[in-house]
Amino acid sequence: MAAAEMFEMTIIGKGGHAAMPHLTIDPIVTASSLILNLQSIISRTISPLDSGVISVTAMNAGDAFNVIPAHAVIKGTIRALTEEMLLSLRQKVDDMAHNTATVHQCNVTISYSPDYYLPSINDPTLFPWSKSVGELVSHEGIVRDVEATMGGEDFAFLANEIPSTFFLLGQGSGGEHNIEKYAVPRTDYGLHHPSFALDEEVLPIGVELHVNLALRGLKKLLMGEDGDDESIAEEL
Repeated sequence: MAAAEMFEMTIIGKGGHAAMPHLTIDPIVTASSLILNLQSIISRTISPLDSGVISVTAMNAGDAFNVIPAHAVIKGTIRALTEEMLLSLRQKVDDMAHNTATVHQCNVTISYSPDYYLPSINDPTLFPWSKSVGELVSHEGIVRDVEATMGGEDFAFLANEIPSTFFLLGQGSGGEHNIEKYAVPRTDYGLHHPSFALDEEVLPIGVELHVNLALRGLKKLLMGEDGDDESIAEEL
């Protein structure tokens, strides 16, 4: 998973009456220009072989029909697959914000996450063993490798200190679990989708995975065995 951080920009202009825009410095126009300019960072300033995402997810300014506000606020995220690229994109975002504000005779202040999210990377030594344990509890006996995602995860702070692996627990469409009885027609919507729903019947699989990882890990450490001959879940 990606390195990520949040940003908030406050564009400071000069408010006034909407009937006299020439007497104001419109922060909404500046914010609109900045939002478009930010999109050119990925497409025109980094190699097409590298990965990064800059998303503006909120813009707030004013609350009246006839008033040009004095300031506008933009919020969003920066994401990259490496920490180095994240920091590079942050600098480009910073430069773009100040340059755009200057062109429009505005000022801008920018704040970032106190601690940006590090990339989540499976430990290359631990992953093969963890995957083999996952295959024991998977309904199909398969743990699929997935492509990197630009999602950020605070688990990365732990993984940066302790060798770790990260699993995604799939729940499909929910149809195979007769989830209609819970009045939830679909469970294949992504995170943060307004219709996202959890199929709770997949949770025991996650519990079984954690139990097997813990017990098999302890057995391997204490006895030099990994318990391949029989499932610890069955022993329990």
